[in-house]
Amino acid sequence: MMQKGFTLVELVITLIVLALLAALAIPKFINLTSQSRIAALQQINTSVTVANDFMFFKSQLPSYAAQPVPNRDDLIDVDTNGDGTYDTRLKWFYLDNTDIEKRIDLSEDFIIEYQGYTDTYIGYDFSLDGAVRDDLCYFRYTQAAAANTPPQYQLETSGC
Repeated sequence: MMQKGFTLVELVITLIVLALLAALAIPKFINLTSQSRIAALQQINTSVTVANDFMFFKSQLPSYAAQPVPNRDDLIDVDTNGDGTYDTRLKWFYLDNTDIEKRIDLSEDFIIEYQGYTDTYIGYDFSLDGAVRDDLCYFRYTQAAAANTPPQYQLETSGC
């Protein structure tokens, strides 16, 4: 007699093989996701560094529209597009921590979190609580502390 279809043994063996393949493949995909998040944060780090260098060098030009903030030796307001509006603030000739997002393009995947007057965190909010520091997958920018102390850039990727 001709048999049609699969036997129970063939079906079980097929499912076991598929389960093993899935168990081996899923960690690879999870690792790729982590690596892509880390790469995106590294790109933010590079973008902020380049934007900061650009603003620093541009602010040194005599033709650049800049004005000191009254009663503050450390702050300068600059007109970045020449429209007469001073739209970016520099601290010790580097970007103020609240102005870095004006100089770079960010995906909606990132959350920006400010801490105090000096630090900005850009990263992923896995816990959906509005904070990125507790998820340990972020870029941290600390603005310049003095004329001879440039800004600090830090990546935290242990939670990515």
